[in-house]
Amino acid sequence: MSILSIEHVCKKFGKFEALKDVSLQVEKGEAVAIIGSSGSGKSTLLRCINNLETVTSGKIVVDQDVLVETVDGVARYPSEKEIRRICTKTGMVFQHFNLFPHLTCLDNMMVAPLKILKRDSEQVRKEAMELLEIVGLSSKATQYPAQLSGGQKQRIAIARALAMHPQIMLFDEPTSALDPETTNEVIATIQKLVDQKITMLIVTHDMRFAKSSATRVIFMDEGRIIEENTPEELFNHPENTRLQTFLQSVERS
Repeated sequence: MSILSIEHVCKKFGKFEALKDVSLQVEKGEAVAIIGSSGSGKSTLLRCINNLETVTSGKIVVDQDVLVETVDGVARYPSEKEIRRICTKTGMVFQHFNLFPHLTCLDNMMVAPLKILKRDSEQVRKEAMELLEIVGLSSKATQYPAQLSGGQKQRIAIARALAMHPQIMLFDEPTSALDPETTNEVIATIQKLVDQKITMLIVTHDMRFAKSSATRVIFMDEGRIIEENTPEELFNHPENTRLQTFLQSVERS
């Protein structure tokens, strides 16, 4: 059974249709990369999955919990309490880190498990330090975000999301704000998660990562999923002419 099910999702901003009848199934342990031009609906799709945006119509199921479904033509959500519970099953990593500047790296990681999940402080601290070790930043536990490089901030953001024990990790352009050297740091960290079979949905402009690390690649254009396949097939044997044009433009840039 799919850990994430998206069925016929549409999202409108006024008259503009950002998502047009998007359907997608993600299995446990998959690392799915979503590629496409700016404005193709990639980030909007992620934001609908973790309820930063509400859908206009369609159905989203996260780990068998229904986040939204359309009944009699109306998208219906559960109670706010239930939405919050379902959304703890997704961990979001943003393009610009979104760390709390007044908290240390360790406190950034502990605040949500303590306040939202009401977990034991000592256990949360122990797990947070283990996660810092995984992302290679245990020495930065007591430092503040302003003392870190961009790549280090993003790795802390990844560890913070993992601290909530999510069923699915959502990455929205995790390397687009970074220079090439720090991009490599973050990609290496995400690769560790791929190796651990952590379920991920990754919006990215980094074709190297999509080719080397994703188990499946999805190409979106104008709010629709146009083509999806294994990295090898999608990049080496693209079927859709729009995808072929996109890949040619990426190679030239």
